Amino acid sequence: MFLLRPDKPETEQDEAMFDASYKLFCERIIRQRLLVNNEVLRMGQLRQAFIDMVKANEGVDASNYRQDLLKKRLAQDFPQLAFHMPTKRNVCELVFAETLSKDALVDMLPDPSGTETTQSSELSQTDSDNETGRTKCQTTHEDTRTLYTAALFLKRLLSDTPGMSCPWPPTSENVNVTESQTVVPIGLYNLLSWIIGSTEEPTLDHYVNIDDDVHLKVLSVCQDIVYLASKGRKQTPKSLALGLTVRHLTGSSRIASLLNRLGHCASWDTVLSLDTSLAQLTLVEVSHHS
Repeated sequence: MFLLRPDKPETEQDEAMFDASYKLFCERIIRQRLLVNNEVLRMGQLRQAFIDMVKANEGVDASNYRQDLLKKRLAQDFPQLAFHMPTKRNVCELVFAETLSKDALVDMLPDPSGTETTQSSELSQTDSDNETGRTKCQTTHEDTRTLYTAALFLKRLLSDTPGMSCPWPPTSENVNVTESQTVVPIGLYNLLSWIIGSTEEPTLDHYVNIDDDVHLKVLSVCQDIVYLASKGRKQTPKSLALGLTVRHLTGSSRIASLLNRLGHCASWDTVLSLDTSLAQLTLVEVSHHS
């Protein structure tokens, strides 16, 4: 029997039960056998091992502890675990490290003939209850892993992006749409194009082809991301051109500073430096022609 705390909802109490045994279970079974030894275990085996550990360490019968609650705790605490439900209904869900190769996974699969009768009865009792929870948990786990992996990939691309390579000060030849594309990684541009539904072309070999008006907007957002990721150290054609335009049209440092804080343009000091350098460059060119 569980000793429920009256100050917590029942679901929170169930998830937090047997903390000491759970930590020991995670150390001996999850970390050692699944993550270090790369074993493949059935969810029913994990539940039974947890029940046995509670009995041995706390002297409490935890046979009523639900399998879906244990899986939920494991999925939250160990995002590196993968949960796989075989197509055969009489085979329990498999748990293994997501880094396990397909060949190793096949070699490490438990013997199908070793399914325990207790596992079969447990699954038949809880299958209808946790089918929805299982699908939702798997989806969340897989989506998180996919998005995180994509983010790391894009972070590396942004880190490797050199930024503007033209000499200072950049002129109108360097601050235009064509040059803007050179500071934007293909992966970032294509990802945003896929996200907004402008194309379904799955490639990273080249910039995907989208409508011209959308192209300018995507390119603008991409440059903001490049500028933000570098903490303003990598200027883009947009950050310089927009800052300079605001200075010439309004002369307002407050507007330029506001746009800079929002990540849209260079700082006011950078804009002043650019304007001064362009003026000096113009004087040099005039003196050469005179």
